[in-house]
Order: sequence, then C-alpha cells, then structure tokens
Amino acid sequence: MRETQKSWTARARKPSRLVAALLVCGAVALPWLSELAVSAPSETNQNVPGLADTPGTHPSLPGMDRALNGGMLKTEQGLAVLDSDVLLKIYVYAWSGQAVDYSAILTENTENIEAPKPVQASAVQKQEIDRLILAARAHPGVLIKVNDIALDAYDKADQAYPIDNRLFIKGADYYFDNSPFHFAYVDPESFRKLRCTDAQTIATLNAAIVNYEHFSMDIVAHVDGASAKDKGLSIALRQVTLKDAVGGVLISQTAGS
Repeated sequence: MRETQKSWTARARKPSRLVAALLVCGAVALPWLSELAVSAPSETNQNVPGLADTPGTHPSLPGMDRALNGGMLKTEQGLAVLDSDVLLKIYVYAWSGQAVDYSAILTENTENIEAPKPVQASAVQKQEIDRLILAARAHPGVLIKVNDIALDAYDKADQAYPIDNRLFIKGADYYFDNSPFHFAYVDPESFRKLRCTDAQTIATLNAAIVNYEHFSMDIVAHVDGASAKDKGLSIALRQVTLKDAVGGVLISQTAGS
C-alpha cells in the first residue's frame, strides 16, 4: 500500500532497504521527537506494503507539516526532525544534487480524484526552501518518531522482543504522501529484535503486552545518500529507543552493538 506518511505516513513500496543494534535496558531518557501518521493506498501504489497498514504501527508515521518554518530546520538534540513530506523532499534535493523543483516541494500529493493545483513558490518561499536545503546538507543526522507499536512476546532464546511488522523491512520504501519521494533504511534487519536482559524491564513489557498496550519509538538515523532518479533518500539506522505510553525509556539499542 502506498502509505503516505502524513505524520509519518510511511509507505513501504516494495521491499527495498532498512539497521543493527546495542542495547540498554532500563532508564536512559532521551527527550526526542516528532510524530508519525498514516495514509491510505494510492491508485498507483495500492498494493505496496507500508507502515500505515502494519499491525502495531498504525498510525506509525511522522506528522504532516507543510510549513517552511521560515527556512529554519526543526532540530532536537542536534538531529533534524524528519516528520513531513516537505522535509523529506528537502532532504532528497539536498543530498541528490538535482535541480530544485519548488512547486514539487510545495504542492501536496493526495489520493483525491482531482489532483490539487500546483503551488507556485513565491520569492520568499524560494529563499526559505534554499535555506532549508543548505540546512539539510549540514544535518545528516535525522530523528523519526513512531507511535502505536505492538510488540510480540519475549523470546527467551534470543533474549529479545521481536518486531514482526513493517517498521524495519529490508528493501522497503517509506513515504509521507503519494509522491515518488520516499526514504529507505540501509540496514534495518538487526533492529527487528529489541534485546533486553533486565528483569524489571522484561516484567514491565510483558505485562503491557498481555494487556495489548502499544509503545512509541524514537529512531535516530544518518543520511547515507539520495537518488535524483528514484527520488529516494537512503538513511542508516543508528539507534532506536522504545518508550512507554508516558515517554519513559524501556529499551535503547544502538547499531553495531
């Protein structure tokens, strides 16, 4: 399904790319980030799997914010908050080196039968977009926040909680809207298991899982490159932090750990 990441309406096009891990069970509060939302399938990509229709990730995508924010990049803890179609397009243009199509950045891509009229950027908007592109080049570290994550039961053999949904799929493309602009994780596989050996944390998570409670997650990644042809942004996963309903840290796992 072509999932529009309206708040991160992440769509997974077809399997294409996604991380590794170090873990700390317990409490390490990381005050990060923005929110993800979902989307419905588009007419051109309706059969493509995406986060929006993934059990435990709905709505698991960044929030739609089409504002240019005066040309200022939203950051937290030194990381750029990747939470909208506009910011994703900014990053693709910034890292692919292709000529900027201001109208493509500002025109909303929807699933409506009648497509919205193209938005022509004003002189001020062009300046704001240019500033954002420069800022995106200077901020390869990005932060994505996912909500409504359901965990499977603890695997004692692996000493980990498996994430058997579309959150981290190798070869998957994720979207914020119905445009061709998307991002993909370079190395997602090792984050499909959240390792934990802390007895208290395990007890807390097990109790929550039994009660069908969901969790949120902060995803820290680093831009690995972009493709002008495919309009895709490649990002390498660096760290994921699982949180409870009130933002308390449950598991923090880092790539390569």
